[in-house]
Amino acid sequence: MKAVIQREWLRFYRAMGKMGLFRFIAIYGIIFGFILPGSFDNPIAAFAVFAIIPLYVAGPLAVDAIAGERERNTLETLLTAPLSPLEFLGGKTLFSIIIAAGTSWMVLLLFTVWSIVRARPLPSLPVFCAVLAGGLVFSVIGTLAGLHVSMKAKTVRSGQQWFAVVLMLIAFGIPLSIKFLIPYIPQSLMRRIALMFEGGWFSYGILLIVAFAILACAVLWLSLQRRVKGLWRLNPER
Repeated sequence: MKAVIQREWLRFYRAMGKMGLFRFIAIYGIIFGFILPGSFDNPIAAFAVFAIIPLYVAGPLAVDAIAGERERNTLETLLTAPLSPLEFLGGKTLFSIIIAAGTSWMVLLLFTVWSIVRARPLPSLPVFCAVLAGGLVFSVIGTLAGLHVSMKAKTVRSGQQWFAVVLMLIAFGIPLSIKFLIPYIPQSLMRRIALMFEGGWFSYGILLIVAFAILACAVLWLSLQRRVKGLWRLNPER
């Protein structure tokens, strides 16, 4: 697994180059680290941006993980290498998660320092911790969703186009669905739901959301494992 992560980093670094890597850091550092969160007066809304960043980083990396290998004609070489399906998938998954979460936490740190210097209001410690955890969760979800898309994509470009559709469904479909359903939810049920969130960040409602996110990640991971094992026809001994 470690070898796969190192291979992914070398490929990523060589593809980006020094200037490309600098632009990558500058774009996410300036746009997502200053301009976008700086446009919000509410510190909670400003810091929520950093929990969303990993979706835009993890997805494209994960799409390239398999579709890119197929496009570069290197997938069969990997499948015949002395790797198990778990090592192959684990390395691809962890690399994308590390880059996505690391990028989110990096720009979060930059914005926090800038906010302190500018005397801007900062959210409470529970909100700060929730943003860090949310960035990790979205890194995992974005990676697993991107890998599922990558399994079927013939090229990186087509995979990224399909992932953009998946991202829109996640980012807009869920909030719009909730907004559509709210008028049809009985008031008694709405009051019960509100009571579940009375404890703030440590309420039963938040715990339920976390449990649902973990369950979703587990289902995506197990489904992905089955699909990756199907590729191992050229390496049956592993």
